Order: sequence, then C-alpha cells, then structure tokens
Amino acid sequence: MQSDYIMSINRALNYIYQNLDKTLTVEEIAEHCCFSKYHFNRVFKAIVGENVYCFTKRIKLESAAFRLRAAKNRSITEIAIETGYSPSNFASAFKQYFGVSASRFRKMNEVPYKDTFATVSSHIQNLQKKDNIFDALDKRIKIKRLAGMNVVYKRIICNYQRELKSAWKSFCMDMEKRFGGHISSFVGISYDDPLIADEDRCVYDMCMLVDKVSGVDIRWIEPGMYACYAFYDTPDKLILAFNEIFVLWLPFCKYKLDNRFALEVYKSEVDEEGKIQLEICIPIQEV
Repeated sequence: MQSDYIMSINRALNYIYQNLDKTLTVEEIAEHCCFSKYHFNRVFKAIVGENVYCFTKRIKLESAAFRLRAAKNRSITEIAIETGYSPSNFASAFKQYFGVSASRFRKMNEVPYKDTFATVSSHIQNLQKKDNIFDALDKRIKIKRLAGMNVVYKRIICNYQRELKSAWKSFCMDMEKRFGGHISSFVGISYDDPLIADEDRCVYDMCMLVDKVSGVDIRWIEPGMYACYAFYDTPDKLILAFNEIFVLWLPFCKYKLDNRFALEVYKSEVDEEGKIQLEICIPIQEV
C-alpha cells in the first residue's frame, strides 16, 4: 500500500481517537482526509482490516470498557457520554458487544481475563492481597508535567506481546539510516488494552523525538501532566506494570485519567540481562 495512503489513514485514525465523544460519520471522516466516502472506506479496510464504521464502534466500546476499570471515579453515564453514546444506547451496545452489562464489567473479578493473559490476572490478584500495595506503588510514581514533543512515527497494528520487539528493531534501523548518527530519544504510544481489545489488532506508535518538523510522518505529542512509573525489567513484564498502575493505583489516587494516551519514554536499550529502562507515563488531571 502506498505510503501516502497509509499516512492518510493514520490521519483518519488520529481523528477518530481525538473525537471519541462525538458521533462520527464515514462521510465526515473521509472528508477530513480529503477522500470520497466509498474510496476512503475501501482504502481504510485494506490498511486497517475492518471498515470505518466497525472500527469506530469497536474503539468507542473498548475505550469505554477500559475506563470502566481504570476510571472508577467516573459514573457509567459519564463514560457513556465520553464515548459518544446516550446512556440508554450505551447500555444496550455495551452488553451486545461484551456479553455483560457495564456495571458488571466494572466489577473486575466478575469478568475473567482472556486465557492468554492469565498471568496478568494472577499477578494482580496476588498484589491485591497486600495491605500496603497502593502506598508501595505511590512511592514509585512521580507526577510530572512533560513538555510537548515533535516525533517521527510509524504506526502498526499488531500483537503487543509477540510483535513489538521485532517492530522496534526494524524502526530503530530505519531511523539510523534516515538520520545517521543523530538518533534521539524514543517514545512508544499504546492505544489499546490487549486484555480488552483483540490482542492481535492493537494500535501502537513507535516514535523518535525530532527538532524540526518535516515529512508526513511527523506528529506532535501535546504537553501535559503524567503519572510516571519507573520501569526496569524485561519488556514482556510491561503489561504487568501497566496493570499495576491502572488497576491498583489509578482508581484510588487523587487524580483522574485524562483523555490522552499512555506513553513509554525509553531511557536505554535492552541490556545484557535482557532488561530495559523506561518510564510508563499515564496521562492524568487533577480531580
């Protein structure tokens, strides 16, 4: 698929993610990307693997499901509105998609994780038994305001656990060829929770900071306040760390989840022990 088509679809994805609280039409999204409706839908499906309507509906409901678990200080009605639904329409759409009501889904123990993530479930349940787990996590998390960043990025739709390692290796090689020795800091952006979404269709951006804005694959990451968790372990343990924050810290802290996306700010390459140093940065705002 031609690179200009890919960047146009990336623009469409950005528009969808930035407007989850709105009722978007295929015509509106196509117009935003300067396509006709029918041509746009064909190109979108060829690149993303599903049509615009199905993708938008899925992302809205999966985003709502994520917020039900991570933003327990928000009512189901608030979450419905944040994802572009009326409360009554949300209730029926959510139950049809997930097979359970939103209120039951919010009670995490009543909805089992996928079998492929049994390790995550066991890890979280073991930590929940510890009386001081929130305090222990709170000491590891620093509240920071991150400056805005210009980044060159490559977006992929993949299985985070199986495919990100090789994708990052390829991306770093491409950046070295493109920028020579002027390699800067790297940032990852996760759009989906693989415990909720189809784990083989999770969207992810691999990014490298750049000083100058040039090229169609450049994007701006807005400045903002983040809860930053220092991580040093093997990359496969990242999913455990993310869930520690979202399940055991965020619902009980004095902040609430913001609508921006989580960042992985890399501090090192993988070392001889197979471990990597980075900060998991969760977008927050004061209550």
